[in-house]
Amino acid sequence: MSEGEIEEKVLKLLLDNGLCVSFVESCTGGMLASSLINVSGASGAIEQSFVTYSDKAKHKLAYVKNSTLKKYGAVSAETAKEMACGGARRAKSDLCVSVTGVAGPGLEEGKPVGLVYIGFFYRGKVKAVECHFEGDRRQIREAAVQKALCLIMDELS
Repeated sequence: MSEGEIEEKVLKLLLDNGLCVSFVESCTGGMLASSLINVSGASGAIEQSFVTYSDKAKHKLAYVKNSTLKKYGAVSAETAKEMACGGARRAKSDLCVSVTGVAGPGLEEGKPVGLVYIGFFYRGKVKAVECHFEGDRRQIREAAVQKALCLIMDELS
């Protein structure tokens, strides 16, 4: 699928299903929300987006428990799930996608560069997908956005 095409398809799925989406992003820093906002009509489906780069922001804005951050770290399936649930709750959205990971160049929390967790909350169910991407910081962030868009398509198709 060409760049731009997946964003259009995801937005169409959201609009056709009357769904409101929110995002809680850490390592992607708003790139996921921005990718959909580039498509005309996005305001009909996007509710809110939170960039929660720090642990403090994850706790304050997405209701991630301090105990989760301490036990598992910011880059974990548990944190990604809590980010997605908390983002949906705060934004009152039908669907929330979260992204947390290590974009590099160095290790974070002893976790390897390219490790990314994508959280997904939809219809009361939550999951996290572990991903391993290669490349430089920009490439890892872009790959995470594309994977998150593919997950949205898979879940809604």
